Amino acid sequence: MKMVFLGTGATTPSHMRFTPSIVICATRSCLLLDCGEGTQIRLQEAGIDVLKVKYVIITHAHGDHIYGLKPLIDSFIMRGLSQKIKEKKLYIYAPRGFCSAGNQSFTDVVECHEMLSESRESFIEVEEYIFKQLPMLHGDINAFGIYIIIKSNLKHKVDIFYSGDGVCSEECIKFLKTVKPCLIIHEASFLDYYNDSMKAKEKFHATVANAAKLATEVNAKILILTHISSRYRNDDLRDFLSRARRIFNGDIFLASDLSTLYLNRVLCE
Repeated sequence: MKMVFLGTGATTPSHMRFTPSIVICATRSCLLLDCGEGTQIRLQEAGIDVLKVKYVIITHAHGDHIYGLKPLIDSFIMRGLSQKIKEKKLYIYAPRGFCSAGNQSFTDVVECHEMLSESRESFIEVEEYIFKQLPMLHGDINAFGIYIIIKSNLKHKVDIFYSGDGVCSEECIKFLKTVKPCLIIHEASFLDYYNDSMKAKEKFHATVANAAKLATEVNAKILILTHISSRYRNDDLRDFLSRARRIFNGDIFLASDLSTLYLNRVLCE
């Protein structure tokens, strides 16, 4: 059981960081969180067959989170045809309006389901995963974070909150305080110095302080920072960890492309 960060950058891909996508692989299937440009390439580099991906969750319809979806679907269909595998299907969960807008890509191999705001109270349960959408504040776009429980490892519970973009709404914070997720994966597009914080507010993104405060508030064990702006160079990246450590006392990691976390080794209890 593992999680691989396929893309950890923001806005546009670079040679160091592709745009956002994370894959979680349980026993029989994998689930993608967002699908930035080049996701199918990163899957190959991570040694994950695209046909093992069964679920894709799109947190919002900004380009850096969705531009890899059509190439991924094409790769999924072509791989199935080449292997003469007809029963494989790809299930997409996305915000309101997404499925109808992208219907040219959705064939009988791909099912697209819209996660409606009125369904926030309920969980969605699929083969090896249970997940729930939580509203995020990210400007005027319909954006949500995802709380996930991996069902295939009941003796070793790992639950995860992935923010997508933006900061948690009051509804989101209230829920996370109740469940106390073990692992928070949070966008940290900006450092929390004054000028950086002002830019984050202007662009409706999160700072490293926003991420660390949420992890502290909901009593998480691990914080992983991702969605790093290309404005920051290698020397700046140390600041992400040091600034987060001022607020959050748990384990903190700065994600990089193709970094892997083996979830069965994570101690959450």
